[in-house]
Amino acid sequence: MAPRPVAAGDEEVGVARVAIESLYKTFPPRDRGGSGVSVLRRVDLAVADGEFLVLVGPSGCGKSTLLRAIAGLEQPTGGRIWVGDREVTALPPKARDMAMVFQSYALYPHLTVYDNLAFGLRRMGLGLDSGATSGAALGTGDRWRGWGDRALVGLTRGLPTPWRYRSPEEVQVAERVNQVAAMLQIEGLLGRLPKELSGGQKQRVALGRAIARQPSAFLMDEPLSNLDAKLRAETRSQLVQLQKRLGTTTIYVTHDQVEAMTMGDRVAVMNGGQIQQLAPPLEIYRQPANRFVAEFIGSPAINLFPVWVKAPTLLNNGDFRMTLPELWGEPLAPYDGRALLLGIRPEHWQMGLPAPKNLPVQIQRLEALGAETIAHVEPLDGSFLRSLDAGASALGSWQVRLEGDHTAPVGEQLWLSIPPERMHLFDPATGAAVRP
Repeated sequence: MAPRPVAAGDEEVGVARVAIESLYKTFPPRDRGGSGVSVLRRVDLAVADGEFLVLVGPSGCGKSTLLRAIAGLEQPTGGRIWVGDREVTALPPKARDMAMVFQSYALYPHLTVYDNLAFGLRRMGLGLDSGATSGAALGTGDRWRGWGDRALVGLTRGLPTPWRYRSPEEVQVAERVNQVAAMLQIEGLLGRLPKELSGGQKQRVALGRAIARQPSAFLMDEPLSNLDAKLRAETRSQLVQLQKRLGTTTIYVTHDQVEAMTMGDRVAVMNGGQIQQLAPPLEIYRQPANRFVAEFIGSPAINLFPVWVKAPTLLNNGDFRMTLPELWGEPLAPYDGRALLLGIRPEHWQMGLPAPKNLPVQIQRLEALGAETIAHVEPLDGSFLRSLDAGASALGSWQVRLEGDHTAPVGEQLWLSIPPERMHLFDPATGAAVRP
């Protein structure tokens, strides 16, 4: 049975700008008599005003579906969604005052960059040149003035630019577009079509279209995934700085843990349609709520192997013996005589001397990356450590992060030491973290 995910409201968040309460989403079965597909299960989330929240998880975990439900593009099966003090669960997307940035940019190919940026403003009624202003939102005088403005725009459209008529509203649109273009450094691209732009330029235009509307919240669905590694790193930094400058609530979806750790004020790790942990990035790294979070966050992944508990604080497996500080006595008491999974991240191993509390390993493969070297190691003796399954073979390899100039050859023996303050213990049945 999977551990109960940490509720997203378990910590104090300020006045929530976006709040989600017990949200469910189940897609109907394709075949008659089949069962539906549950993609979101009891999701509770509170996002503070101005916060940058990242939703991260593997493919199929429900993060994009959750974002689409917030945007109004998916109707939830159950639960409620709030923006500020308004419940928006039943409102259409256009009434939610949110702007969404998609992975594919979704630019209009026949419109210039300027018109792509201005499109949302005109639809809102800020500009009248597009003829998109809703008459229902205007008084009789405003409607007549709007029709007159559009007639003048149409009559003068073929004239040279200085002679064309521009409505007062379109002047406001131009001011907003130029302001956003300057902010994103795309002033020189305003006359181009999307096909004439690079991937990074398209991404900035898509972002600018969202910014120009000045929404109450940004919703971003993996907007950097189509960029190359160098441009993605540059844009990531620019996006964080821009969000801080604007102070707009942002919910950002990604499967990239580097983006999650470097961009978010808080990170919500999702799996199986549920939030497994919600916390600041370093807290998730240092104190994962369960085995899934520990394995998902961190690269290379955390190393895991079973140990058996002997009261009060002894961990053992074969010849391996490790005594923990006294503060571990209480959390380990229920596991006396039972197994736990011990986790240690590749960067947290230390080199040690031959001793029962240390682990003898042999280097099987080296990955020299320049700044660091990743060593793939295996326990020196296959029978030294036993697995949870008595009939299983010896445990697989572990990974150790070494200094970049480490010159140990393949086949060399190392003794690895585990700092108690760096290790993690997990219940093998539930996956829940065990900590003092």
